[in-house]
Parts: sequence; C-alpha cells; structure tokens
Amino acid sequence: MRRLRLVSSPENNRDAVEPVPNEVREQRPRRRLEAPLTITPPELNGRRTVKRINTLTPPGTPVSRPGTSGESERSEAASRSAHRRESLRQRGSRGARQSKVEVYRRRRLLAAGIVVAVVLAAVAVLLAASFGGGESPPAISTSAPKDTVLAEAGGVAVTTPIRPGELNGLGYHPEGSTLALEPEGRKLGSLNPFSRLPFGVAPEEIRYSIMDRAGREGPRTGALDVGAPAGTEVYSPVTGMITAIRPDSRVSGANVVEIQPSDNPDLRVYVSFVNSGKDGAGVKSPVEAGETKLGAVADSARVLDPQLAEYTGRDGNHVTVAVDAG
Repeated sequence: MRRLRLVSSPENNRDAVEPVPNEVREQRPRRRLEAPLTITPPELNGRRTVKRINTLTPPGTPVSRPGTSGESERSEAASRSAHRRESLRQRGSRGARQSKVEVYRRRRLLAAGIVVAVVLAAVAVLLAASFGGGESPPAISTSAPKDTVLAEAGGVAVTTPIRPGELNGLGYHPEGSTLALEPEGRKLGSLNPFSRLPFGVAPEEIRYSIMDRAGREGPRTGALDVGAPAGTEVYSPVTGMITAIRPDSRVSGANVVEIQPSDNPDLRVYVSFVNSGKDGAGVKSPVEAGETKLGAVADSARVLDPQLAEYTGRDGNHVTVAVDAG
C-alpha cells in the first residue's frame, strides 16, 4: 500500500497530496497496537470526542507486555498451582477428620444398638418366663433324689410323690382346715421374673408357686398340688401305714389315700386324685416314703379345670398332698 501526505500549494492555496518518500517512511517508528484495547479513529459527538473500544475481546483479558508476559504468566501459573495444592491439602485433611468422626459416630451407634438389643432380648425372656403361656422351668431337678423333701408339717417331712424326672410343677393353695405346710426350696413369684430362670440352681433345689385362693378358706399353703402327666406312678410321700382308701368325689375312678405317718401318728397325710391299681398298696399296708407305690395320677383335667395349669403351662393333671389332724 502506498502512503500519501498533504502539502500546501502556494499557487492555489490549497492542500495537495504527494507521495511520501520511502526513506522518510522507513525512518518513522512503527507502533504496535496491543489487544484488548484497539483504538478506532475518533468520531465527533457534538463537541466531545468519543473513543470506540474493541468489544470483541472479553473484558478482563490480561494484556501482554513485551518482555514480561512470559514471566508474569509463569508466576501466575505457579501461584495458582500452589494455591490449588494448598486447597487440596486442606480439603483432604478436612475430609480425613470428617471420616474419622463418622467412623467413631457409627461405632457408637452400633455399640448403643447392641446394648439396646441385648436389653430388649433379656426383658423379653424375663417377661416370657413370668407371664408367658409357655411351660415353666422344671420344679425340681431331674437329678434330685427320689425321696427329696418338698415340705414339712407337724414334724412330718413330706417327700415328692412323683419321681423328679416326671414332675412338672408345684403349687400351694388353701384346703380348708388342713395344717399349713412349710415349703422347701424357693417361691416362683410373678413379680420376680428372675426366680423363674433355671441357671444357678442346685440339683436338690425346689421351685414352687403360691397359687391364688380362688375363694378357698384356710392357710395359703394348706395343700400341695404335685403336677405330672396322667398315668404317672404315684409313691407314698411319708413312711407309715395306709389307714383308708376312699373314692374321690370330684373325679370318677380316682381315690383319696389316707396314711398315718410314723413320725407323728396323731396326724394324717392325704393323697388325692390317685387311680389305685392292682399293684398299689392297700389298707393296713405299710408304706415307705419314695418307695411304696400307691397307684397312678388320675386324669382330673378331663373333668376339671386344674388351677396348676395356669402356673405350669401344662394340662394341670396332678395329685394333691395335705396334712391334717387325725
């Protein structure tokens, strides 16, 4: 492109255009326009001069300067990299702390959950043992001797009329004017569910219940129901002699066996709900505690509603032992 310049002509006093020599053109310094501010020729807006700014370059774009652009960019890049590394380090440290806190929190929640589960399980077991309809724990250990003493009255020791391995419950209740029995072992109380648990029990230890009066008069321990399945063999609870065998009015085919104990002949021991068989001892026969067979357990649950069933979870069949004056 050829450049021109304006010169004044004295002849016509008008400006003339003449070409600029190459020597002059080469001596002039060339100015470099730098982005982002590209200045366009000014335009007049009234009396004010307005400059147009190149709007194609986004605002905030750094302007490179000769000799310093590379160093500035490297410095800024290093600063950004260092800032990024520090931010990542802080973020990682913060994340590690949060992770540890989360682990501890989960462990505490897990431990608390285990404790709650154990407590609830223990409570459920105790409630089931106390109030549940299931079977109660054995009233006496199966390894207990066959002549284990269950109670005492008037100086007479009353042994179990049922073998320990077949006995499924013991329950005391009033029985009119009979003597109060002094139970052996420990009482199973509905308000103390721990007493129904089987652990920590000696072989000869006995567990019994004091049943509701159910409208009956007399001492709370006036008679003892000894639970066992119908047909289980019944043995004499005392040593002495059979003085009478009479029918039991409450259950057809069952008898009441009356025994005079050797330890106190003035007393009488009564065993009810007994089916006397051919191999059972008869009247005037001597008997020995835990050895002499009297008969078998009658099926009283077939015609009655035995109270013992509420305490054992079984059918409630049993024999009843009571002591009275002769």
